[in-house]
Amino acid sequence: MIGLLVTGHGHFADGIHTSANMIAGESEYVRYVNFEEGMSTEQLAEKLNAAYDELRSCDGVVVLSDLPGGSPFKTAVECKFARPDQKIEVIAGTNLPMIVTAVSMLDTEDDPRAFADELIETAKDCIVLFGMKADDEEEESEESDGI
Repeated sequence: MIGLLVTGHGHFADGIHTSANMIAGESEYVRYVNFEEGMSTEQLAEKLNAAYDELRSCDGVVVLSDLPGGSPFKTAVECKFARPDQKIEVIAGTNLPMIVTAVSMLDTEDDPRAFADELIETAKDCIVLFGMKADDEEEESEESDGI
């Protein structure tokens, strides 16, 4: 079982928690930590470390943060290196499909690195640009499928 920790600026964690809960349901192995305005990185570290402690019984923890290089990301990494006995992977650039996938699969995973890699692929696959196909393209597509 992998634990999941979601963190980000402002109310990023709370907001994505609400959405993930609506789609995938609640999980006892997920913690959400906001980095709110006026909060120091030391206070953030205390909250992250408390979450890491709560997830200590898991095989490892995957942290999903909002921005690469941002305070939540950097602080999660610093806390990770202060816990060499706990397997922790930290990812930046979190999107909702990653969280939904993670929450749905936590109890089937036991390798935080492999799980982190899988979540990154999910995130990439779910970034799409909407575009309309021209009628000619649709007809060609149908013909190439043999239909």
